[in-house]
Amino acid sequence: MDTQTLRFTFPPGADPEVVEDDFGLALFAASCIYGRPSVRLAARYLVSPDGRRCVASVAGAAGEAVLRIFTGLCTSRLGEDGFRIERVGGAAC
Repeated sequence: MDTQTLRFTFPPGADPEVVEDDFGLALFAASCIYGRPSVRLAARYLVSPDGRRCVASVAGAAGEAVLRIFTGLCTSRLGEDGFRIERVGGAAC
């Protein structure tokens, strides 16, 4: 199973609790489809204390679902151009 790591960067003033809540919602939604154990094994994340960055390391279909859901939540909240996503090498979480 290939692992991919992505860095989400948010604008200044981002609320770390909102970022945590959105990622938690993405984990929950993916676990409804793939099961909690699969999602726990497939997705890890870390939010910076200022809320401006979230690094997620995921694997497999369950992890991919978490990223897609989280990206959708971020897009809904901030708009298409309201945040940036970058792939980073190796596991960062």
